[in-house]
Amino acid sequence: MFRGRKRNTILYFHISMEFLINFLVSFIFFFFIFFIKKILLLVKKVLLKNVDIQTMLILVLCAIPQFLQYVIPFSTLSASSMVLGDLGANNELLALRSLGIPMKRVYTVLIVISLILSFLTFQVSDTLMPESQKVYKKLLGDIMRDLPTFELSANGTNTVGNIVLVNQDVEGNRIDDILLFNNAADPAQTLSAREGILELTDTERFIYRLDLEDVNMMLSEDDINSWSFAKSENATLYLNFSDQIPALTGDSPSNLSNSELSVLIREKEAEQKDNVARFNRNRTSLLTSLAASLDSIDTYEDYTMERSSVEKNLRELEIYGTEEPIGFYYQYYVAEWHKKYVLSFACFCLTIVTFPLSFIKIRYGRLFGFGLSLLFAVAYWYILFFSQLKIFDVSFSSAWLMWICDAVMLAFGIILLAVKRK
Repeated sequence: MFRGRKRNTILYFHISMEFLINFLVSFIFFFFIFFIKKILLLVKKVLLKNVDIQTMLILVLCAIPQFLQYVIPFSTLSASSMVLGDLGANNELLALRSLGIPMKRVYTVLIVISLILSFLTFQVSDTLMPESQKVYKKLLGDIMRDLPTFELSANGTNTVGNIVLVNQDVEGNRIDDILLFNNAADPAQTLSAREGILELTDTERFIYRLDLEDVNMMLSEDDINSWSFAKSENATLYLNFSDQIPALTGDSPSNLSNSELSVLIREKEAEQKDNVARFNRNRTSLLTSLAASLDSIDTYEDYTMERSSVEKNLRELEIYGTEEPIGFYYQYYVAEWHKKYVLSFACFCLTIVTFPLSFIKIRYGRLFGFGLSLLFAVAYWYILFFSQLKIFDVSFSSAWLMWICDAVMLAFGIILLAVKRK
């Protein structure tokens, strides 16, 4: 008995180490697939504001949780595929069977690890993402608020989006001898001023107010021959930098915890019920009015008199339709609430999909397992993306659509495993 326990311990340790090594390799691969494109956009926009390296690294770290909820499940899938593929290619699974060790010993290790990673994924999406979002938003707000002091320098030229600002002396948020080109405005603005004061007025949308003195302004259309000129002692200009903010995080439901989402869901559910009740009352009223009009028609003269009323009711009924209204935000919040659990449970479901590999012997098992995991990852991503697109097209709860991807993968893995075992 002791020898059997020791044998199982060695087996569990061996499979666990193989899984962790392959998981690390897969994690790096999927991390850069999801992360590299958006992080380059973040770095590009942030570097334009002359942000110090330490601040930029904090922003990058705050953006990482946005991708971990996808990276961890796909890395779990890949690691499990590579482990089973490699064990099969090296005849290790065959050796285990010949020693009377059932495959459930191998599966148990993979299932336990996948459940641990499922819990980790949920903590990332429900705790780490919201907290990192708060840090990210506060830090970015401080950066935008300090724009006049750290980005503007004496005798400098600064470009933010379609706005180009040329200036001479700078003291705090006071700027002398300003020349500003704003191609984002309609019509385009070319402006000069003796001095100006730049202040942040909207910390949420990052809109700045520029108070100017001794101003000359030229407005020009696309046609270079169409322009107008204005001059004033004082002027106020508002600069909207909201489109220049890196949008890796925001106040979307995906960046809220499930407890916060639950509050929003209850509010939107109440609104949805009110809208449905109002729809049914109005439609019932129209049907009653239509029925009354039709009942009053006995002769052609009656029809002539009631015709306009009947046609009006029919038009309104056609506009109302027969389907109850769909709550946009209610469906959206419910989908995001369940999405956190769906992506977490995906670690377990995608691991089950790999179990049939234990009955297939391939020469390059690790490479084959990795390639196969990519196919399943793409399929899972497509099903999840398709389900998200359809949540506003159905009248039933969007939760059912969100769980389709996990249900499909779990069912496919169980069915294929049953077929292979026979």
